[in-house]
Amino acid sequence: MSDIIQILPDSVANQIAAGEVVQRPSSVVKELVENAIDAHATLIKIIIKDAGKTLIQIIDNGIGMSETDARLAFERHATSKIKKATDLFAISTFGFRGEALASIAAVAQVELKTKKNDDEIGTCICINGSEFEKQEPVSCEKGSVFTVKNLFYNIPARRRFLKSDNVELRHILDEFHRTAIAHPEVSFLLINNGIEMFNLQQSTIKQRIVNIFGKNLNNELLNTSVETSIATIDGFIGKPENARKTKGLQFFFVNNRFMKHPFFYKTLTNAYQNLCPRETTPSFFLFFKIKPDLIDVNIHPTKTEIKFENEYAVSQILEAVVKQTLGKTNMIPSIDFENEQFFDILPLKSGEQVVEPKVNINTNYNPFNNSTFQKDNFESQRQSTNGWQELYKIIEKKDEETENNNLQNKDEKNFRRQCFSFKGKYILSQVKSGLMVIDQHLAHERILYEEFDKAFSENKITVQNLLFPFNFELNNNEALLFENLLPELALIGFSINKQTKNSFIVKGIPSVLKVSDIKDSLEKLISDFQSNEKVTNNTEKSVFIKKIIKSSVINYGKYLSNEEMNYIIDNLFATSNPNYSLTGRAIFKIINFEEIEKLFN
Repeated sequence: MSDIIQILPDSVANQIAAGEVVQRPSSVVKELVENAIDAHATLIKIIIKDAGKTLIQIIDNGIGMSETDARLAFERHATSKIKKATDLFAISTFGFRGEALASIAAVAQVELKTKKNDDEIGTCICINGSEFEKQEPVSCEKGSVFTVKNLFYNIPARRRFLKSDNVELRHILDEFHRTAIAHPEVSFLLINNGIEMFNLQQSTIKQRIVNIFGKNLNNELLNTSVETSIATIDGFIGKPENARKTKGLQFFFVNNRFMKHPFFYKTLTNAYQNLCPRETTPSFFLFFKIKPDLIDVNIHPTKTEIKFENEYAVSQILEAVVKQTLGKTNMIPSIDFENEQFFDILPLKSGEQVVEPKVNINTNYNPFNNSTFQKDNFESQRQSTNGWQELYKIIEKKDEETENNNLQNKDEKNFRRQCFSFKGKYILSQVKSGLMVIDQHLAHERILYEEFDKAFSENKITVQNLLFPFNFELNNNEALLFENLLPELALIGFSINKQTKNSFIVKGIPSVLKVSDIKDSLEKLISDFQSNEKVTNNTEKSVFIKKIIKSSVINYGKYLSNEEMNYIIDNLFATSNPNYSLTGRAIFKIINFEEIEKLFN
């Protein structure tokens, strides 16, 4: 029997490695930008076309590479950061695996132009799908220029699995935000399809956050800091009242490396317990400083999952500093001197002195001296109180009539419909056969869906024009997604116009929705699309309606008034299918009187 085990060719091995490192265009952006930062660049330009599918170009002013280093950089496991095994436990840089460039070159057409500061001439290298094409001298600026064209051109199946340009662009922006926030000392320029999206100059961390996500954050963030022998934590956390329905402004960094850490995330949200509005998430931008040998950043190819040696101790420090910051903020009002607001106090003129205001007091005034009152005038202004007994007789008569009317209608309205809200989730109502238990969330969902469905089938979508249109501010990622949703929102009765890059004005809403809940509904809708990434201009109306309904229905945990519960009951049983929700779940159950009796036997 012949041998069956063989060594894979480098081109095949590189494509397999690329599957771990290069998952989508944003992976390329991440790896190349991190390499630029490791090269001590102070200015990084990112130019993309068609969300990175056609072109990704990273230009930096870093230290550059020599002719030999430029060639070796594309070999697998070639790195300048690791020389021995123990170095893996003291990593302070980003691109230490030595797989990124080889993986990118395996699935794209790559060109590198690079020059060291002291060199007179640079080097140009071209690689096409792992196939080395040429290396030649070239005249270029100090630093490096990586040009990646036609990503996954040689793996059609992988290219077909890429999402729409909007979705892939959002992933690129996610990576861009993470890197730009962690490195405010670096200037960044991001251009997409010839349009400048970001031009960030060197700044402080807070200024960088505000420049990326908008000026509204300037007054929403609280400075937090603690230093211990185990770890140092500093950065910013959001005020509880500014917690958002959408996720996206939650950032953990360790030694300036972005990380995902579910345990720390749970610790932080627990510190906000009972402070934030229901179903909202606080914003945070927190930086952990810890000795490199106390963490392991090598447990995942994307290097976003970090293992801490003293995880529980660090989580306790995190919870303590967040609670301390929130506690201080509640007790002591803060003044933000970075905000460009000034007190409205006129400056003193030259030579002018401050004069203490004087208060004139009548020392002869005696409130108990009748002579101080103008008795005659006072008596003339007093109204006559004659006949006050008749007034009370009229009131008693009206009260009696009202009580009689209430007693006549009691069985039909009040007594029959005395409902009870249980746990803010269920409506309890007495019926002839026993006790009816209604899921308020599912019931409201069924009501809204049938109202929308009826309006569509009869071509009677009505827009409720708002008396006071309101602005809807979003961050870059959310604005990009929301703009793509506007055509579908218009079809179901919304009137929304784009104001600025990240600002929209809501002028009208579907008549079946409540004005008071509309902002929360839109935030939930964005969050829903962010999580599943299925946003296209061809989304079926029925699917889109279900999503807007899902974001608009009464939440669990909300205790309803008796009138609201009556509204739910009346309108639920006016629908065509009051028994089941849109996903086939039972909306209500009836506990028979006999079943209740058995509980006490």
